[in-house]
Amino acid sequence: MKVHQAGKGNLAANLLRALLTWTLNMGRRLLILGHYLLACWQQYRLKRAWRRLGQLVHTALAEGEVNPLLTEPVKDALQRANNLKELKERHNKVISDLREKIRLSRVPESAAPTEEQASEEPGQARD
Repeated sequence: MKVHQAGKGNLAANLLRALLTWTLNMGRRLLILGHYLLACWQQYRLKRAWRRLGQLVHTALAEGEVNPLLTEPVKDALQRANNLKELKERHNKVISDLREKIRLSRVPESAAPTEEQASEEPGQARD
């Protein structure tokens, strides 16, 4: 009878662990969605900044500037565009880190192959 009750406790622990993992992964997925939306917004702003930079370069060239990248408005626009690009890359890095956490949490530790099992060929039996 005790063995049967221990099995129930193990089942309850496994269900609780699965529920906790599912809840954490759902939260991570919501974070991914938020960061994805922010990355899309950053991409929109980045395209606008590049367009503005191009307009400033053409304006400087039309005014007779030999090297338009040395003018102050163009330098500022370039710096803003680079900052937006870094922000977008940071959001994409966070998304990839969260996806990796989700992937690792789905693989149970007991199901992960050990080095000994990985070194054996699939068709061979152990001695």
